[in-house]
Amino acid sequence: MKSLGNFLSYSLFALTCVQPVLANSGHSGMVSDGLINGLPVIDLDVKPDKCPPCFNCMLPAFSCKQFAKCNEFTGRCDCPPGFGGDDCASPVCGGLNEGLNRPVRNGTEECACEDGWDGINCNICTEDSSCDAFMPEGLKGTCYRGGILVEKNYQMCKVTNRKILDILNGKIPQVTFSCNATSADCNFQFWIDQSESFYCGLDTCQFETEFKGDTNITRYSCENAYCKCIPGRMLCGEAGSIDISDFLTETIRGPGDFQCDSKKGGCSFSEPSMNDLIKSVFGDPSITLACRSSECLHYTQLPGYVPPSQSLNKRLVIASLVGALLIIAGGIAAYRLLIQITQEKSGFIALPTEDDSSKLMAGHLPATLQFSDVSYNDNEKTIISGVMGTVSPGEIMAIMGGSGAGKTTLLDILAAKTKRGVVSGRITVNGHEVPKKDYKRVIGFVDQDDYLMPTLTVYETIVTSALLRLPKSMSTDAKKLRAIETMSELGILGIKDQLIGNEENRGISGGEKRRVAIACELVTSPSILFLDEPTSGLDAYNAFNVVESLIKLARNYNRTVVFTIHQPRSNIVSLFDKLVLLAKGRLVYSGKQSEAAQFFSELGYDCPPGFNVADFLIDLTMLATGSVPLDDNDDENVEDRFDGWLGTRSARNSVSTEPVPSAANPPDENLHSPIPRTDSLGIDSTSEWRHYASHRDEIIAPTPATQLSKPSIPSGFATATSNRPITLESLVESYESSALAGSLRNEIESSRSSEEESVDGNGSNHSSISLKGHSRIGFVGQFKILSVRTFKNLYRDPMLLLTHYIIATMLAMFCGFLYYNVANDISGFQNRLGLFFFLLALFGFSTLTTLNLFADERIIFLRERSNDYYRPISYYVAKVMFDIVPLRVFPPIILGLILYPLVGLTFDDGAFWKFLVILTLFNLTAAAICLLIGILIKNSGVANLVGSLFMLFSLLFAGLFLNHDSMPAGTVYLQYLSIFHYAYEALAVNEVRYLTLTERKFGLSIEVPGATILSTFGFDSGAVLFDIMGLFGFFITFLVAGYVAMHFILVEKR
Repeated sequence: MKSLGNFLSYSLFALTCVQPVLANSGHSGMVSDGLINGLPVIDLDVKPDKCPPCFNCMLPAFSCKQFAKCNEFTGRCDCPPGFGGDDCASPVCGGLNEGLNRPVRNGTEECACEDGWDGINCNICTEDSSCDAFMPEGLKGTCYRGGILVEKNYQMCKVTNRKILDILNGKIPQVTFSCNATSADCNFQFWIDQSESFYCGLDTCQFETEFKGDTNITRYSCENAYCKCIPGRMLCGEAGSIDISDFLTETIRGPGDFQCDSKKGGCSFSEPSMNDLIKSVFGDPSITLACRSSECLHYTQLPGYVPPSQSLNKRLVIASLVGALLIIAGGIAAYRLLIQITQEKSGFIALPTEDDSSKLMAGHLPATLQFSDVSYNDNEKTIISGVMGTVSPGEIMAIMGGSGAGKTTLLDILAAKTKRGVVSGRITVNGHEVPKKDYKRVIGFVDQDDYLMPTLTVYETIVTSALLRLPKSMSTDAKKLRAIETMSELGILGIKDQLIGNEENRGISGGEKRRVAIACELVTSPSILFLDEPTSGLDAYNAFNVVESLIKLARNYNRTVVFTIHQPRSNIVSLFDKLVLLAKGRLVYSGKQSEAAQFFSELGYDCPPGFNVADFLIDLTMLATGSVPLDDNDDENVEDRFDGWLGTRSARNSVSTEPVPSAANPPDENLHSPIPRTDSLGIDSTSEWRHYASHRDEIIAPTPATQLSKPSIPSGFATATSNRPITLESLVESYESSALAGSLRNEIESSRSSEEESVDGNGSNHSSISLKGHSRIGFVGQFKILSVRTFKNLYRDPMLLLTHYIIATMLAMFCGFLYYNVANDISGFQNRLGLFFFLLALFGFSTLTTLNLFADERIIFLRERSNDYYRPISYYVAKVMFDIVPLRVFPPIILGLILYPLVGLTFDDGAFWKFLVILTLFNLTAAAICLLIGILIKNSGVANLVGSLFMLFSLLFAGLFLNHDSMPAGTVYLQYLSIFHYAYEALAVNEVRYLTLTERKFGLSIEVPGATILSTFGFDSGAVLFDIMGLFGFFITFLVAGYVAMHFILVEKR
């Protein structure tokens, strides 16, 4: 079967030669005009006169030169390096690095070798870079020219026998010689003027090097030798020359010996029969040569190379440990210094100049706030409908109503908060619609919930607000003094140095936190101040103080104050200038507080004697909205239930001692008197209310617009003017048709007309322009202030920071003990990869703490951004610089300083510094990813899950669990999405690339270049810089993505 297969192969090969042979011979008639499958049809009956046979080394007529082997599958010769053609008779050019693609030399012309190569057939390397192609990717080769055979070398020699040179009459004799240590054979070619005359083969060779003093002798001794002439060449039958063909073929048998002496500077080739010929004809004992040798090797293969001994450099270990201790000590010193620098000294503040004090009022335009037809719909549900009102500078407006009345929603709309639903209506300031950006610069907003930094003191919290938001032209001392004044006004000066605190670390009380939140807004003295439940969580005394402070702000600084309030005491109610009363989003009353009781009295709803008018109005709206269920079938039962409900709501403020009259009319026609009670302080609230109303001029500077009139409080019960029941529609309609509502509409319309008249010919609005807020500090100033705050938050809650540093130090010592003085063998390679993988996993998963780091401040950022404290970029940069950097930069540096010398990792080529850069950059990149996840996902549990899954996914494609070359098609690109892959490959290549790993088995010592094993694992030996740039690119990308997400996603929506 084998012979049949060979026959078919030869036949098919012969057929491929027919057409070109015929074309060359001119017998075109053999090819028919027809085509079959696009190929010419050959007429085999027509035979040419002479058809040269195709080369086929399997046939007896053909042979391979250079003693090359015949390939039985192709019928051609497998030529040794430096020769080509079908029969290996022609030298090739180019260079060895081109492999089988080298061009055959054209005739007898000399080869034009590629750069770095030389010789008749360009086999001699002249530069180290020429050998790079023979090395694993990323490694550098070495052109070794010492003459000692390592694997396979090539020599280019000039014949130096004087008699031979004379006989050749100017023609240049040369020799090429090459040997292979693995197959223990050599080949020898003799050339005259670049034309090969004969060649020899030698086998069963031994290669020795003898060192004697200042010289060394290299000897190649081969047991067998055999030579052949190339017919028609000089010395082999060429006209005019002798023919030694038979001599070479029949006489040369070996042994052959090639020897070079470095001291004498020459080489010789000897073989007994050839020596006899040379001696008898030319008089020399052998062929003498002057040779150049070359061989492409890795530097670790060079003769005499001794791998560096694996010994731990104790000096480096000590120096590294001392360096780590110095960094830790320096860090502690810098830490303490920064604490001293950032510590606020609130005890002594330089008094500002009069100019600084007046800058708070400079350029201030008193703001009259008006709103009409304000409505709000969310998911096709009407929350607020048709609300209107007006409040002037120096006045305060209270928005009241029962639970769910829409007080907070209305306040959010007036304060230009971003709402999820659809807002409609008209809101003007001084009769003008002001752009939202300018509007928010001149207002302040105090939320109902207190979100403050728990690690700051009361003074630091308020001063931070002052420094960020007060005019840039004010001095720092003036801003600090303003903070002190605000604390004094709110009665919290005595707790200025106490921490805010949280659930874990006890700080100030809830009421005190409330006043601190108010102080953060009061400190800026805004044109319009909005407050949501400012008295929430405060006792009666402090609640009054808060409202009194708001009154002083409005009067003294001519500011406008609007707030929601729930169940205010009578002495607080008497301080209101304007009142907006809501019930289920509908407007029940909007006007002067002093006229509210009279208005409802005229409708037939009289406030009973001694009853808090605020409680009375809220009770009335709750009854109208059906919050108190009525049962018409049981009038007496309903009466009792309503009496009890109303009496309970008014128990704190009712002081009437009159007996409860019997109810003569149904409950839907009359309001019933509450049960008379005395409040817990034993103070007559009616007399108290009258006291504060009559002594109001002692609190504020009275103006005609703010004089309060005491409402008429008739005794007993008034009968309603209508027999209809108390319903929300009836109250709303009663107000809408009242003269008060008409007067308010006319006032708003009048302001609108004034606005149209105030617009000049260019369409500009001078009043709107004047309303723009003060110029505040820029990015640099905001960054400094926020950096100080962030650093204080970090060092006053140091557990996380200390934990990272302690763990880094302890694990460095522990891993240094486990991997102490790792060996340069295969097991050492495994230990290195395992150590790098552990370090990356440690730092990768430790960055998940960044998720909670931002989650704790998420709501604070939302509220502060909504109140225009700073630009998001200022907060973000400060957060990264003074929160993420201390946690992610110093731990890997401390770990590297301790661990690296203990393990015995390489210090060559700056490997240590690259190690620190890679580890630190990876840590920062992982932290940036977790920061982005924390920004995008509000729920901390979900954020931790997503962060863990991302790290595991990235870990899977690091390069340890999946080999790059064995990954399924289409999934290889996933490696380039893994930050672990970039860091792991960079660490492995940085350490192992230039190592030579020695494995000793069965008495043999096998040396393997580290780059070879790296390539087996699928790592790119030249990718260190690429991987570092990849990590840096990911870090910048996720850092920018985090800011973009913060800027566009973290926006307060109510």
